[in-house]
Amino acid sequence: MTSTDPHHIVDDDEDDDFDWEAAARAVDVVTQTTAKPSSSHFAPPPPIQKPPFPPTFNNKPSTSRQTTLDRFIGKPAPKPQPEIRDCGDERVSRVQIDAEKANTWMYPVNFPGRDYQFAITKTALFSNTLVALPTGLGKTLIAAVVMYNYFRWFPDGKIVFAAPSRPLVTQQIEACHNIVGIPQEWTIDMTGQISPTKRACFWKTKRVFFVTPQVLEKDIQSGTCSVEYLVCLVIDEAHRALGNYASSVAVRELMAAQVPLRILALTATPGSKQQTVQQIIDNLCISSLEYREENDADVSPYVHNREVELIKVAMGLDAVEISNKIYDAIRPYLTRLCAAGVLPNRDAQTWSPGELLRFREKFRLAPPPDFPQFQYGEIEGWYGVLLTGYHILKLLSSHGIRPAYDMLEEKLKRGFFAKYMSRSEDVHKAKLRMQQSLSHGGPSPKLSKMLEVLLDHFKTKDPQNSRVMIFSNFRGSVREIMDALANIGNLVKATEFIGQSSGKILKGQSQKVQQAVLEKFRAGGYNVIVATSIGEEGLDIMEVDLVICFDANVSPLRMIQRMGRTGRKHDGRF
Repeated sequence: MTSTDPHHIVDDDEDDDFDWEAAARAVDVVTQTTAKPSSSHFAPPPPIQKPPFPPTFNNKPSTSRQTTLDRFIGKPAPKPQPEIRDCGDERVSRVQIDAEKANTWMYPVNFPGRDYQFAITKTALFSNTLVALPTGLGKTLIAAVVMYNYFRWFPDGKIVFAAPSRPLVTQQIEACHNIVGIPQEWTIDMTGQISPTKRACFWKTKRVFFVTPQVLEKDIQSGTCSVEYLVCLVIDEAHRALGNYASSVAVRELMAAQVPLRILALTATPGSKQQTVQQIIDNLCISSLEYREENDADVSPYVHNREVELIKVAMGLDAVEISNKIYDAIRPYLTRLCAAGVLPNRDAQTWSPGELLRFREKFRLAPPPDFPQFQYGEIEGWYGVLLTGYHILKLLSSHGIRPAYDMLEEKLKRGFFAKYMSRSEDVHKAKLRMQQSLSHGGPSPKLSKMLEVLLDHFKTKDPQNSRVMIFSNFRGSVREIMDALANIGNLVKATEFIGQSSGKILKGQSQKVQQAVLEKFRAGGYNVIVATSIGEEGLDIMEVDLVICFDANVSPLRMIQRMGRTGRKHDGRF
């Protein structure tokens, strides 16, 4: 989850290992009873010796989940008038299948063959499939092959690829052209910057669409998307399909409209909890799960070593002194909430913003019996003070004094923090100490260590050919990292890679600028990218030798995505 607030830090406690074993057995029963496709046979590659099928999920049979091409086709009907829709139990496609072409399916032989890619593609062609495959192992090829075969089988059918960012969309467009040769004249990429009128025209005249989930959702709901002609929907970064995220809503609308289409969902990080993965499966009407880990027999030959190193850096003396002052300032409000019975009594240094949010929500939903209603406002105010205080402390420890100072300055201008803390002596002392430290111009200990690691890397790697990615969850520290990199000579040619939304600290990048940054990075114009969360997901960036996480307090799933930027084509360091 991202936030338009540049100071917002995601706090995800999903650290439980997902129990794939516990979920394995029931769906095997379902898949064993699934009918085999009777109208098609497989392309020339030899039979695959498949390892034991990875654990999958049990899904109750549903009319919204197709498992074979025969069921997908349903009972072809004469071309109906536009206003007619069959609302019965049987799904009827408006798109005619080319029976001759549907006797075969095509698989590219111009790329080195990988058995697991072929096996997963085979599944995805004939059932709604969630593909959970580690980063860098070829989900893009699988998607391109599925899209191409539906393009062949249904001459009037339309295929949609939905991805959350323009760089991901551009990546898939290139794959469809270069891997399987879908003609460019039939394809279009559509973002929210294209007017709805133009998009409505494209939905009628094009056949292969590359869109963001938000555009797809809006065009389905407005009626501009020709849903009756959709035959295949590919959803990238499918782990986002929770709650009312756009891809979930789009699939829900399509199922309600009785659209008989094939769905392929792709992710490197399906989730760390069973209920999370099950929600994705339910939201996207999935009937088959193809899951691989890096140590699986059919995948391991294509996985490279990745050296993972944790570097602990002590906070500087200035930061420790500032931290103590802020704790002194917020401790009385912890005491008040404990006395009111809405917060357990604990040491101030053991709380986190995420925990406080949960207790505040608990109070809102079920306040203590006989709690005076006139005090609700005070409780909200005290929680507001604590949440802001702990966010400042988290910035201080994770990113340094400058980002923490910027947030303190902003929060003292308005809101609960300003109301309760603008006259606090401890806050005044903390702010003064921050100003004194920043006036000295010394970098934070973490920043100094990061520069040391980077310079050591380029002593052994050719700066012209080696590539490095640095991740930070907070835009303020992206700016600070960029300033520090600018002062270490010509060895490093760095640029930032951030999302579109603009903040007060760092202006956002348009999708066109994002794509230009990646192209220049691949070509060697830059050898270091400093990225926020947009650099974590799915991008087919050329081989990165070193990944540096400036902040390590993000969710386990995001850490896995960051790790996937290296060790793709040869050994890497994280």
